Amino acid sequence: MEVREETVAHDAETLGGEIYKCPNCGNFLYYDPESGKMKCDYCGTKEDIQEVGSAVELPYHDSVEQGFVKWDGVKSVKCKSCGAISLLPNYETVSQCPFCNASNIVDVDDIQGLCPNGVLPFRISKDKVPFLYQNWLKSKTLAPNKLKKDAKRQPARGIYIPLFTFDSNVECDYVIRYGKYYTVTVGSGKNRRTETRTRWYTASGYIENFFNDVQIEASKSITQKNLSKLGGFDTDNSLDYHNQFISGYSAERYDKGLDESWQDAKDLIKKSLRQSIVSRYNADVVDYVNMNCSFYDKTYKYILAPIWIFSYKYAKKTYDCIVNGRSGRIVGKYPKSPVKIGAIALTCAAIVGVMIWLIVKYMV
Repeated sequence: MEVREETVAHDAETLGGEIYKCPNCGNFLYYDPESGKMKCDYCGTKEDIQEVGSAVELPYHDSVEQGFVKWDGVKSVKCKSCGAISLLPNYETVSQCPFCNASNIVDVDDIQGLCPNGVLPFRISKDKVPFLYQNWLKSKTLAPNKLKKDAKRQPARGIYIPLFTFDSNVECDYVIRYGKYYTVTVGSGKNRRTETRTRWYTASGYIENFFNDVQIEASKSITQKNLSKLGGFDTDNSLDYHNQFISGYSAERYDKGLDESWQDAKDLIKKSLRQSIVSRYNADVVDYVNMNCSFYDKTYKYILAPIWIFSYKYAKKTYDCIVNGRSGRIVGKYPKSPVKIGAIALTCAAIVGVMIWLIVKYMV
């Protein structure tokens, strides 16, 4: 694992305000996920991107916010409707919020903060989103039959969201109180019955583990729960940050800082350790697990990860969806058919009724 010793260090070329223009027609070049090159949408010219290495780990310090620098080459805009702050190359303009689609956009003063040191470029192109969306709808068995035909999908918007990833060695002393069930027969005659009881044990021990790339969302546009549903991101493949990858897209500034994100990462690490501890004892029930954890060799990466956001309308309601820009996995809401739900309920009721009838018939 390579660790870069400076807290935040980017040269002028990496964070500079390059303007990527087509050498043939002079229009802007944008990053094209299908070719992995810079592409001109006007004449189709493609240019190789500047070669970059892999994103490296940065040492985590308790006073993490001391590394603030100005993120050159980008400007900040704020949506007055949802409050999201978006970052985009200086030469690009935006008329609608990429998150809520509102047009109430205003420029804001340059915001200083941590600069990303890694990026996961889009793999899924905008052209693939409609096909992914159709396949996603097909998988929703409770959706109305007319949904696929009648839903009006809005164009997808490509956004880079902020992620913090954390590495750490963890050592943990613990005490656990757990129980195992056993049965006893009590009473006699008509009062004879079997009872389930719990035999309690207390144990202590030690566990250690290395955690790699614990992913924490730092965005207003996506929750930790939805990040998990999206399958996370292949952060081991993140590249060293360069503005060329966000050309043609917008990026969201982190809403949750590094220190707060580390606290969330520790909670996930402790949850994972707790599961590992409980699994050692084949417990039926756990009263408590007290843990005393120490974290060593903490490092982090601040990565921009790609998503597509779109919405669709059906029966006068709007439903939002998020597409993982690397894997194509979709998380979203959809309407459910009352007729199908009712049919399932009736079927289940009929099955239960038949089972009860059979039990009564053969036990009497």
